[in-house]
Amino acid sequence: MQILDFIILGIIQGLTEFLPVSSSGHLVLAQSILGMNPHGVTTEIVLHLATLISVLVVYGRDLLDLLRQGRWHYIGALALATVVTAALALPFKDRIEAMVDGPQAVHYVGIFLLVTAGLLLLAEFVEKRLKAVPGPDPLATPGWGRALAGGIAQAVAVMPGISRSGSTISMMLLLGLDYGRAARFSFLLSVPAILGAVVLSLPDMAADTASGNVPIAGLLAGFVAAAICGVLAIRFLLTLLRKRRLYYFSIYCAAVGIWALLAN
Repeated sequence: MQILDFIILGIIQGLTEFLPVSSSGHLVLAQSILGMNPHGVTTEIVLHLATLISVLVVYGRDLLDLLRQGRWHYIGALALATVVTAALALPFKDRIEAMVDGPQAVHYVGIFLLVTAGLLLLAEFVEKRLKAVPGPDPLATPGWGRALAGGIAQAVAVMPGISRSGSTISMMLLLGLDYGRAARFSFLLSVPAILGAVVLSLPDMAADTASGNVPIAGLLAGFVAAAICGVLAIRFLLTLLRKRRLYYFSIYCAAVGIWALLAN
């Protein structure tokens, strides 16, 4: 791949990792329809690390406050959700990878993007009915029940086309959190999720890099593009959430999902 290809992948990863439109689904579409072929798992890890930086730029102070203020209930909620995600998602890791690499990958992405569209629309509808009011403490624990549900929602998002941020934010909205607390929990939950994905991929990365020909310049360009676009995506999403415009992404996911099914 050329450096421009890595930059394009970085932009796609950075934007779609946090916007509720499914990064895995868009990467499948980029690879299958645009003909891109990234350099194995190394590219995946580098782009994931870039999006981790994005979260830390926007929510790093919140993470520090959780530790400095001893918000152990909130940290425990994040830990519970992470454990639930791992317990539910890891047994299906090989099957999901086979699905992503299989000949029907674009078809599956189209179907699951439509699922994401429906979930976002439902969450928007319920939130407007509940009219949750932001509390005085933005770092108030979401509660163990919501944490459990958030972990389940994040586990479901391993399917290509199901958005991680979309499913977790939607779940929190359905369970009565306001937009700000729902987004904060979702993005903070992404930190252990991304770190876990990176750790699990390290053996494959070692084998990948041992083969040589690692495109350092391309990976660096993709990293920078993903990190910058990730920050922009988070801030853009937070702006739309404050305006209660989640349905914009529902329309987008439905359109891309239908297009993927027709293109396939």
